[in-house]
Amino acid sequence: MTLLSSDHHIAILALLLVIVALGMAMEKRPRIGQFGVLFIILFPALLSALNVMPRAATVYSIVVQEFVPLSLPMLLFQADLRRIWRESGRVIIAFLGAAMATVVGALIALPLVNLGAEEGVWAGILTAGFIGGSANAGSVAVAMNKASDPMMGVAVASVFAVAVPFLALLLTLPNMPKLWRWFSPEPLTHVSLPGATGSVSSRGISALSLAASLALSAAIVAASDYTAQWLNYGPAKFLMITLLSVVFATLLPRQAARLNGHYELGQILIYCFFAVIGVQINFVLALTEGLQIMLFTAILLTVHLVLLAVFGRLLKLNGAELAVASNACILSPPTAAAMAVARGWHALVTPALLCGVFGYAIANLVGITLAELL
Repeated sequence: MTLLSSDHHIAILALLLVIVALGMAMEKRPRIGQFGVLFIILFPALLSALNVMPRAATVYSIVVQEFVPLSLPMLLFQADLRRIWRESGRVIIAFLGAAMATVVGALIALPLVNLGAEEGVWAGILTAGFIGGSANAGSVAVAMNKASDPMMGVAVASVFAVAVPFLALLLTLPNMPKLWRWFSPEPLTHVSLPGATGSVSSRGISALSLAASLALSAAIVAASDYTAQWLNYGPAKFLMITLLSVVFATLLPRQAARLNGHYELGQILIYCFFAVIGVQINFVLALTEGLQIMLFTAILLTVHLVLLAVFGRLLKLNGAELAVASNACILSPPTAAAMAVARGWHALVTPALLCGVFGYAIANLVGITLAELL
């Protein structure tokens, strides 16, 4: 018996939104910003363990089945491939190398750890999250019918536990002379950096732009759902959502630019999904399986950095470009842009954001492909 029964739908939804709001507020604070997503996952897990929130409810199914696909187009309306290629300069090359290194890292790590009977599916989910972001991991999980699996919450929390030290390593790497010289043999002054500076502009959000964003996202999801049913292949839904969203952003960039607030709205929806994941965490399972996922992640990230350094040497990319690309790939566009600002690499701020958005565009395809083949 829980304090909130499973049929108190609005109360459960209200609590989920409060948790999301608190986590997003944490992200705005520099010292604890990196722990915002972790709070959104682990606090519901604590409430569930204390019998405050139920582990199963109709609201959770709605979040998983409707919120996740609806959020994805709104997170991709910035994915204008022509602009990404034009403005990201050499960083997009480094990002492609980072993405390939991530896939190779997953392939090397998989036989070395035990992720269970469906290890290929979990490898695909985790790899999609690293190349793109949390929305991609969630999308692949839903596509492969793993969103409600107790392992999903364990996977996200375990990955985050390894990702935070990885961010710290990237931030401090330039202050480690021996490691930095190995990672960055090309001096920064000898490489022409892209001229774009600043960040993606954000205009005023209006009720019309939010309604239009929701309407277009719903239309894309509906069309993709019909396509998947026609093909009789469930994962095709998320591949079509990605394709249609990227095509819209690339062919109609002016119209996409008018949808102010779409990213923020998509972020709220996907964070609700992570709160639902947290509710379903089994702490006994976390202690046993979480270590295996952390080991998988550690091996993947080690291979990622080594191969990316080799890739950079072959193409004569400098350490700033490689570090920003790695951050945009493994972590997120905002953390990559923040690192560029913190290190004084101001010319790499916009490329960091654009490459991260490109990761959102390709991660579902990579993740679902790995899940099906491995």
